[in-house]
Amino acid sequence: MKDRRTAMAMVSPTVVIVALVFVYPLLVSLWTSFQYKVLSQPDLNRFYGLGNYQWLWKEPRFWDAFSRSIVFLVFTVALSIAVGMLVALLLDHYCSHWPWLKALYLVPMVVTPVVVGIQWRFLLNAQFGALTWLLEAIGLPIGGAWLTKPIGAMFWVIVVDIWYYTPMVILLFGAGLESIPTEIRDASRVDGATAWQRTRYIFVPMLKPVLGVTLLIRTIGGLRAFDTILVITEGGPGRATEVVNLLAYRYGLQYFDMGKASAMGWVMLVLALVLTVLYIRLLRVRVSVS
Repeated sequence: MKDRRTAMAMVSPTVVIVALVFVYPLLVSLWTSFQYKVLSQPDLNRFYGLGNYQWLWKEPRFWDAFSRSIVFLVFTVALSIAVGMLVALLLDHYCSHWPWLKALYLVPMVVTPVVVGIQWRFLLNAQFGALTWLLEAIGLPIGGAWLTKPIGAMFWVIVVDIWYYTPMVILLFGAGLESIPTEIRDASRVDGATAWQRTRYIFVPMLKPVLGVTLLIRTIGGLRAFDTILVITEGGPGRATEVVNLLAYRYGLQYFDMGKASAMGWVMLVLALVLTVLYIRLLRVRVSVS
């Protein structure tokens, strides 16, 4: 009992902090989503029930933003995982004796998303952007001018997200590859397995738990996408890159309608929870806490 009380005393500060900075705001936003709460009209604030969710169900702008969020999520998650696994396998095969080289791909993660958005907005500037000039020099005029077109703008915000988060995917898969026992690698070489056969029948199956964790992390990150899109395109041109989080930002901090903004946030949270459960069941990821 004394040890248990000591353990509880050690953990209690963390529990209190998590409750204050995460659980309490979450409950407040849930309660706000059931209210008609417009900050510019405080006299009209009242309990609204499911009114905000009914409005979302009937609002075309929300469904347009939701569809763009799904497109953004699918492309960023699929491509970042595919590229990350490929790079991790190549690094494990060719650069296993140069660990310092593996650290170079972590450079993008040092920069904050807002700074990344500012950098890429300058790179893609139609007049003096370095990347725009380079693409046009090799005959690919798909630089800054594309930010004024719906397909081009969505293409570039997806590219930026993949560029920023793929290093984390490489790190996770690299750690998974390093955890594979050397005995298994040596045995496969003795049996005459080629590099492709080792990758297909040994590495990829043994990386399945890592794939599950990576899917969870990238999916949550894709559903939270906001800052880089706001900086690069501000949701434009028109509403071509306006995802749900950006729409919630507009309703909450520009239109001051906190009820609708909170409802949008909870829709995305429920979607993240549903996808998490599906990933865990499909990939049979088992997380044990000892």
